Amino acid sequence: MFGKGSKLYSIVGMKCPRCHEGPLWRSPFYKLKLYDMHESCPVCGLKYEREVGFWWGAMYVAYTFSSGALLIVMLVTLLVLKWELPAVFTAVGITALIGFTYNARLARSAWINMVVHYNPNWRKENEENEKKLSEAKPEAAPIGTPQ
Repeated sequence: MFGKGSKLYSIVGMKCPRCHEGPLWRSPFYKLKLYDMHESCPVCGLKYEREVGFWWGAMYVAYTFSSGALLIVMLVTLLVLKWELPAVFTAVGITALIGFTYNARLARSAWINMVVHYNPNWRKENEENEKKLSEAKPEAAPIGTPQ
């Protein structure tokens, strides 16, 4: 369930959704470089930004994750621990500040995993695509030769 080939492995481990080997991020999240993301997978070459504005969807995923987490913290502190309201707001605020960096990255990881699926045969498909591209390119005429 959490091994290579599962969505959770890729999302939580923040790995490339196609090969599950390459990292999504250049630096660890605690360095506070929120969007220090590779342009493409260093292992399989998958371009992460699928189109212009692709990451807008991750914003909605981040909203869902953060509102769910903050609601849980609020309910636990208010109903289970029976804290007073100022302490509950403090706990929610601290949770929001601490979780912001990880939430932004987790949302991007989840978003790209909704669009791109794991492919254990990516190497073979890359070789076939490169072969097709090389066959489709016309040979260039020597310089000075009329065409």
